[in-house]
Amino acid sequence: MPPSASLRGRLRDATAAAHARIDSQVGDAVADVPGYAAFLRGMHGFVRHARQVLGNADDLAACERALADDLVVLAHAPVDIDVDLGDGASREMARLGWRYVIAGSSLGARVLLRRAEALGFTETHGASYLALHARGDAWRTLLSTLESLRLSPADEACACEGANDAFQCVEHCLDAGRSGLAA
Repeated sequence: MPPSASLRGRLRDATAAAHARIDSQVGDAVADVPGYAAFLRGMHGFVRHARQVLGNADDLAACERALADDLVVLAHAPVDIDVDLGDGASREMARLGWRYVIAGSSLGARVLLRRAEALGFTETHGASYLALHARGDAWRTLLSTLESLRLSPADEACACEGANDAFQCVEHCLDAGRSGLAA
């Protein structure tokens, strides 16, 4: 398979295995209330770590608040998740990789929101995070940014590494979110 011509495509190619693992992990996570609670706990942990990597961006702060509110509705507490963010987290291109993962997850949030609604949750009651994340324009904004960048091979490799680190963090947080919950 020839390499992708666009930075977006190269990020997609570099993270395909990690993305597939997350898709498999999330799979039916919103098929029932315990699975949804575990998903929210894991995402709360991930967003907290993403804020450490990216700084206290307003959009991530709003997501963290919405996740905390949703967890209250589901009568679950956030879980304290320890993740080694590594040295690459402080580099700008690694942060670009993290933004790629976070912005891309807004597309999945649209599907998960419909599933949460089927469980009886709404934008104002238990699904505020998914609603907030799904309606944002982070993906479109990121695509525009990616199209405008011309990265050196080293910077691109760092962005890909950052994206894979973000996926690894999501995976770890979702695992931790499931631990301790009764099925």
